[in-house]
Amino acid sequence: MTEEVDYIEVPHLQEILSYLPINPEDEEDIVSYVQNITSLIAVNYKYEQYQFAYFGVHLMYMTYIYCTAWKIGQIEPDRYRDAIVFARAYNGRERDLKIEDADSVFVYSLMPEKEISKLFKIIGLDRSQISAVSDLVDTRNEMAHASGKFEILTEDGFDAKANSVLSSIEAIHRCMDKLIRKWYKQVLISFCQGEYEEYENPNDIINEQMIQSFKLSANELLVCNEMSVSSLITVHRGFQARIKNFKKAVSDYCQEMGYI
Repeated sequence: MTEEVDYIEVPHLQEILSYLPINPEDEEDIVSYVQNITSLIAVNYKYEQYQFAYFGVHLMYMTYIYCTAWKIGQIEPDRYRDAIVFARAYNGRERDLKIEDADSVFVYSLMPEKEISKLFKIIGLDRSQISAVSDLVDTRNEMAHASGKFEILTEDGFDAKANSVLSSIEAIHRCMDKLIRKWYKQVLISFCQGEYEEYENPNDIINEQMIQSFKLSANELLVCNEMSVSSLITVHRGFQARIKNFKKAVSDYCQEMGYI
């Protein structure tokens, strides 16, 4: 029997969810996957099964890692291709590993998890934070093996572990800020140059191109909303009205969805 449990009481869970895609269009249904994990975390937390709740948090963490690796490949394709030259798959999955033009974020699950974090050198994630990703993977692995005991037995223990995950996500997000702004600037230029003429209004572009196709999270959308467009207008004076119109549409969307 499925039981609905309010996940709002779970420490750090809402914050982590705000870094995951809002409503992506993907062969695998990321939204349903995340919703199921959210329920798993909430139920286990309610019944004080804190270690199993943490396993769900780590699944969300790796989903964020996969999504971020995919976005790096979209924004910095040349540097990404150089970085994956020596990428390796788990034994026996070599033929299935196709990350040069990944059509699903979950293709990264074929790689050893600690290998993926090396891609974050592209965005300037420092060595200590790359190590933090590996440490979180090691911690999860140690707890996942049968040892006859549990490592996370209390709310405080869960809080500390979940906070470590959130801290790592926040560090990666800060480094992604520059790339998200670079990508959004290109969206604005494309809009002004008429590349989205099939869309009736900016909201359709926001939904289909930014949220569904590019898999933006709420926090990444806020980066777009907060970005100044003054320098872009200075270079493209003729696009001033269209840029401001699109920028307002993003702001209105964020307000409507309750992100600001």
